[in-house]
Amino acid sequence: MKLTVATLVILIACAASVAARAQEPTSSGGLTSADEERLRMLSDPEAIKKDAEKNKLRPPFEFYRSQVAPSDVLPWVKARHWHGMTVELRANLDDYEGSLQSTPVPIPETSWDVSFGREARLVKEQRSRLGMAILLPRTAGLKDLPVELIRTGAIRADQVYLAAVRPLAPQQMLALVLTKEANGGYAAWSRLNATIPASIDRSDTQAVDLLRYYRLILPLEPDKPLLPTHPLTWTAVSHIVWDGMEPDVISVSQQAALVDWLHWGGQLVVMGGAGPKFSVLRESFLDPYLPADSTGDGRALDGDDLRALADAYLPPPGIVAPAPAAVDASQAPSPFQRTPGPDEENVLRRRPSYDFPDPIRPEAGRPVQAAGLRARPRSVVVPIREGGEVPLAVERRVGRGRITMLAVNPTDPALTAWKGLDTLIRRVILRRPEESVVALGMTSGPIQPVRSMEGPDLSWYRIAARDVGAPSPAPEPGPESLQGRVAYSPPPPGGGQAVGIDYGIPAGEGALPNLAGVAEWRDEARIPRLCRDALEQSSGIKVPSSSFVLKVILAYVLAVAPLNWLICRVVLRRREAAWLVVPALALAFAVGVERVAAYDLGFDSAGDELDVLELQADHPRGHLSRFGSLYSTGHGRYTIRFPDDPTALALPFATGRSIAGEDRTTSAWRSFPVPALEDFTVQPRSLAMFRAEQMLALPGSIAIEGEAGKRTIRNGSGLELRDATLVEFLGPDEVRETYLGTIARDADFALEGVEPKRAPATVEGFDGPDPSMLLAALRRAGEGRPEDAGEVRLTAWTPGPAAGPRIEPALDRHRGATVVVAHLGYGPPPDPGGRHYDLTASRTP
Repeated sequence: MKLTVATLVILIACAASVAARAQEPTSSGGLTSADEERLRMLSDPEAIKKDAEKNKLRPPFEFYRSQVAPSDVLPWVKARHWHGMTVELRANLDDYEGSLQSTPVPIPETSWDVSFGREARLVKEQRSRLGMAILLPRTAGLKDLPVELIRTGAIRADQVYLAAVRPLAPQQMLALVLTKEANGGYAAWSRLNATIPASIDRSDTQAVDLLRYYRLILPLEPDKPLLPTHPLTWTAVSHIVWDGMEPDVISVSQQAALVDWLHWGGQLVVMGGAGPKFSVLRESFLDPYLPADSTGDGRALDGDDLRALADAYLPPPGIVAPAPAAVDASQAPSPFQRTPGPDEENVLRRRPSYDFPDPIRPEAGRPVQAAGLRARPRSVVVPIREGGEVPLAVERRVGRGRITMLAVNPTDPALTAWKGLDTLIRRVILRRPEESVVALGMTSGPIQPVRSMEGPDLSWYRIAARDVGAPSPAPEPGPESLQGRVAYSPPPPGGGQAVGIDYGIPAGEGALPNLAGVAEWRDEARIPRLCRDALEQSSGIKVPSSSFVLKVILAYVLAVAPLNWLICRVVLRRREAAWLVVPALALAFAVGVERVAAYDLGFDSAGDELDVLELQADHPRGHLSRFGSLYSTGHGRYTIRFPDDPTALALPFATGRSIAGEDRTTSAWRSFPVPALEDFTVQPRSLAMFRAEQMLALPGSIAIEGEAGKRTIRNGSGLELRDATLVEFLGPDEVRETYLGTIARDADFALEGVEPKRAPATVEGFDGPDPSMLLAALRRAGEGRPEDAGEVRLTAWTPGPAAGPRIEPALDRHRGATVVVAHLGYGPPPDPGGRHYDLTASRTP
């Protein structure tokens, strides 16, 4: 090919330009992609042609995988919980700007469908990982969630991808293992009685899978765990087992989310044993919360320690340890029995809880090592044996949760071969209650089925706005009708009756057990219902009652038929005129009803808000739940943005008045770059409600200081606390309320000399949603579980909604109130040897 002089000059100039630009600094530190492309065209035009031919065969987008934190293998998703989903993909043909979003998901009991998504900016031929928050109200039978790439304003999606999901049963919790080395030593925990109901038939694989208590999460790459970065996507995690992993492996946002999770009920267990397992946590983000300091003088457990450990944690039924020859069978642990009271006709009977002690047999030269621990203030020591020098564990409350430092490591070969390890894991590590079964009658009579253990038994994690007055679980719809499945445990040794265990398993593929969970996003829970009622009353808008509608219909029928006909026949003597009067009557009734039902607020748009701010002692971040209503005189489409808080989540809120078959409206939740609820539609002269949650940073915390008789409440929250009431849970049936009145910002309130008395039933002199019913519900809330013992709680309210969201277009009026519930302290962690965890024990927790 001949080149003209002009063409040659152009090529030389292009090459010189590229070479000159290569010497200039760029944002990436070298040539830009456009420069590289031009240089390649000059140096190897044939390769460009081959790449162009190859690109014709490549799809425009490639999706590699989707993950749901914290599991990097199986994408577990629990209904009514927020999860962080990550999609890995690539654009092959060109840079791409658009959105990655799910197909619309119906929100139960509402007329809303919501798509979950985020902004998608893809660089050509570069893999991208896009994360977004999702909530699925129902997961029964769900195998994948369609997500799509779509450009702004486009009608059709550019690409659709089926993101795999695995439904997690409502009662099941995730237990995450974080270890520096291979985590295979923990895989056997999935087969222990500690994680599976003891009376279940292990051959029934469906029942075992649906009713197991905990699903163990073992990261595929231990040094790169897929932890959630959003604090409100940890609600399905109940425990973390930390075994020597470097804290710096996880990011700052993951660390902050983990600390928030701890304060709202997460349980973190740090493993000890041989080696400097605890030293990696020194001066880390967890160091201020640890219950003990490592002394560095670990020691091998002697024979007395090992015998005491084996005697304290006996093998559960089904893990048989042979009885020693020197021990008579009559000395085996006796069944727990309760004799009937004066008004009882039945007897609680329980088969023997444990088998004979199984001795711990270390290999020669490989003793069981225990790390040296020095307890910090406010910590509790769990001893190996009374009078022994080596503690088994030291633990401490962190907000509602706990951190336990275990002196030994359960993956030690001598302990993994020990049959009593199952019981130690259940009581000390998982702190899971003892199972019990109830039978009617002594040796004959009907059997009363007893449900499997549920979510509140397996996790300490709670959010007041979600869990206070949570409704009884409703069965999830499955492909087939729901039917309970009852299995029976064998008769107890020495005679007795087989006991029925109602597993609550529905029939049909994909159906889930009808068991209770924790921290579920339910609009029918008590706190959301109270907020909804207060918002409706505050708005002044009243939905016509059924009697009003019935009277209008009856009056219209009477006016159209007999009255109209009689007037036209008798008075006007023109029967045919009755047909002409009917349209006029219809129009008159329509105008009249509209005038009667109309309500003039004096504003074109208005919003009310009732917020619940939950605080944990000494923690400067609070969990904020917003319940808001919007009113507009005309048809309005709003966007609720949270520009300063990436932790915000929001959805439409059920008004409780949805009608089957009504038209559905699609809204969208966007996680990035600015969290926002978009396309939130408000119908003319009606209320539309939304619900949002976020973690709110405060100037300080609300804490109680001093000893009995000289206690002081320090208010560092930056809020004026009105109608403050101190609630102390002194015992199972003893609660003391002390009304304190108003506590100013940054003020100290001395409790000495204040007489216990109840708070007033109503809030006076406030123009806005009435928080009185909400305050009463939060004062009285309690489950009575051992981990709740000794709680000290403060309830109060402050005028005005919490700052944060920006509503577009702006409202003419926005008012509200914020209810504050501060957990000022809890009792020590419950004793793992108490009756709640061992029904054969003689002491209560």
